Amino acid sequence: MVCPSRDLTLTPRRRIQVRRELAILKNSNSVDYQKLLEEYQYDGLETCAVDGMCATDCPVDINTGDLVKRLRKENHSDFAKSVAKTIANNFIITEKVMRFGIGFGENVNTIFGSNSMLNITKGFRKIIPTFPLWSNQMHLAKKSNYSTLKSDKKVVYYASCINRLMGSDDDKTIIGSFFSICKKSDYEVIIPKYEQGNCCGQPFSSKGFTDAFAVSANKSVALLYTLSENGKIPVVMDLSSCTQTLKNCKSVLYPENIEKFGALTILDSVDFLADYILPSKNITIKPIEKAVLHPVCSLQKLGNADKFAKIAQQCAKDVLIPKNAGCCGMAGDRGFLFPELTQSATKAEAAEVCSTHSDGYFSSSKTCEMALSEATQKNYESIIFLVDKVLC
Repeated sequence: MVCPSRDLTLTPRRRIQVRRELAILKNSNSVDYQKLLEEYQYDGLETCAVDGMCATDCPVDINTGDLVKRLRKENHSDFAKSVAKTIANNFIITEKVMRFGIGFGENVNTIFGSNSMLNITKGFRKIIPTFPLWSNQMHLAKKSNYSTLKSDKKVVYYASCINRLMGSDDDKTIIGSFFSICKKSDYEVIIPKYEQGNCCGQPFSSKGFTDAFAVSANKSVALLYTLSENGKIPVVMDLSSCTQTLKNCKSVLYPENIEKFGALTILDSVDFLADYILPSKNITIKPIEKAVLHPVCSLQKLGNADKFAKIAQQCAKDVLIPKNAGCCGMAGDRGFLFPELTQSATKAEAAEVCSTHSDGYFSSSKTCEMALSEATQKNYESIIFLVDKVLC
């Protein structure tokens, strides 16, 4: 069973069974219907990671995550849809607010102690149970001083909003490491001049805000088509769940963007590292001793899990993929809103990881890295950092 909520609330099969029971009780106006409907909000909807991995374990390929997305969409009021669409249309403001919030939280922890924001948000949650819980893994991304060379080999780099906002507790940035890798491998990097305000739309898609998702996805496709010289230059994304979202956004594209989307070559960072960087004969690699991996759900849905492992095998003498590795339950923001979900989902994997020592812990999605770092108290980071470290 791959469902991250299986030991906390419901499995996919039970979610479907409860929906059937609700359908039976709906016309009875019974107290049981109202009570079950209220309980299903948390057990069935809020604690579903909508990762879709249930379909890989289901003999008839049922994706309960799609059902939950549809139910979330049906539950949204017109006002909520309007707010989401406004946010999508003005995402640069959202990004600035989030940047201020993360920076403010870090300053509070610096002045009053490292657990201050965690304790403050725990207090708020006693009054408002759905108030986001601060994670001590949250660090504002440092400003990257990056430069690129001129080369016949070019890529468009579409940095995810989460990686633009969140970094590590040192001066490393994923953007800086990506540019470093490209420089070592003689690649010219093209990046949006105004990168703030761009988003693939994943936060809206997972919550069932289809119109807002459409706004973000269409803006991204139109921008990338122009930057890639009408699709001639491949586009690289640095967060696997964002890659998976954008590669599957065709259903919400406006007519004028469908042909543009078809012309694009969209690569996850794992594709780029495995197929473009590491096969080069012009690089030298000094591998680390041991690496532990967490293959995120979107990597598996993209069919890139084997590539992810092969990258690590070229960069480390010993590679461990925990037998209990599975969905961490973070699902973008679930771990902030319902931390009990990630705690339950990562329990077995964390125990396995903590029983061994490694020189590095790697994944390909920032929020999942935060969840695993929280669960294991190890520093999970992007596979991009590993490749940058071992490339000479």
